[in-house]
Amino acid sequence: MTGITVNGKFLGGQLNGVHRTAALYTQALLAHDGDDAEVEIVAPRPVPEGSVFGSLSPRVLPSRLGSGQGWEMIALPMATRDRLLVNLCNLAPVLHPNYVVMIHDAQTYLYPQDYSGRQAAAYRMLLPLIARRARRVLTVSEFARRTLDAHGVAPADKISVVHNGTDHLKDVAPDDSVLARHGLVPGAYAMALGSAKSYKNIPRLFAAFDHPDLCDLPLVVAGGPPAEAYARIGAVAPANARFLGPVTDAELRALYSDATMFLFPSRTEGFGLPPVEAMGCGCAVISADAGAMPEICGKGALLVDPEDTLAWRAAILRFRDPSARQAFAADAAQRADHFSWQRAGARLREVVSEYA
Repeated sequence: MTGITVNGKFLGGQLNGVHRTAALYTQALLAHDGDDAEVEIVAPRPVPEGSVFGSLSPRVLPSRLGSGQGWEMIALPMATRDRLLVNLCNLAPVLHPNYVVMIHDAQTYLYPQDYSGRQAAAYRMLLPLIARRARRVLTVSEFARRTLDAHGVAPADKISVVHNGTDHLKDVAPDDSVLARHGLVPGAYAMALGSAKSYKNIPRLFAAFDHPDLCDLPLVVAGGPPAEAYARIGAVAPANARFLGPVTDAELRALYSDATMFLFPSRTEGFGLPPVEAMGCGCAVISADAGAMPEICGKGALLVDPEDTLAWRAAILRFRDPSARQAFAADAAQRADHFSWQRAGARLREVVSEYA
């Protein structure tokens, strides 16, 4: 055994979904430290004070190459070449002789218009090279595995699936004050997470809510940009939409727990974390029948064609009936229990230990 090093460059970067998930995978992997090979995190600088990553303590490896791509592509592989390097944020240093890489999805292939031209082109060039040099490629669902294979990133037989955990909100105390601040009544609003990216499909919800039978049900859009960002792409929010902007984990827990339903209209996702987060908070879920969502949500959510506005409207109206929501409750709880970070860490350790 040579030991396992986690590439901790993400600890000093701008927080996004991939970085957050990488931190949770790292915590889960560290929980299995000592099973066979010792695990460490290496980062170019200390974790900033007050960071959401504050629970992680990396070994700091400063370099004259800075803390960006130069550090990741040159300094990191030179310092860790005698260990297995685990890269959890899509990219990896191809100069390292022994690494695994987690590629979360194929979104830059499926929806290149949602990324800058430079980023989409870079990922389409780099991902196949990184995957080819890797000892093993990891991804987060069977759907992601198939799409990475279909787009030539890596053959399916080189890709191992390590599902995300979704239970990280269970230990977070809900901050119910978020409802009062925004004039929300518990059990009397529908909730979605915001993004103006086209594959997130939020305008579908705007269109579905443009109906007299839904004018009394607030559509709460947490996270993401304000209404003006959607207007710029031609999507006019209904009068009953409320845009909350960024929310904390404690606020998110409260919003999930008190929502009538959670709506997830994405056209594609590599995993689809929010629906199962919502299930874990006891919230009924309507999800798009697309991407990884059928695999991940199973029978715990009502699945709807992401392109059918009338079907979304009908599903939302159906879920206003408590008995309709209750029909999914047992399966939803089972799905939420299935995707634990303990299980994710054990699976990740099982896969990477073969190469350590």
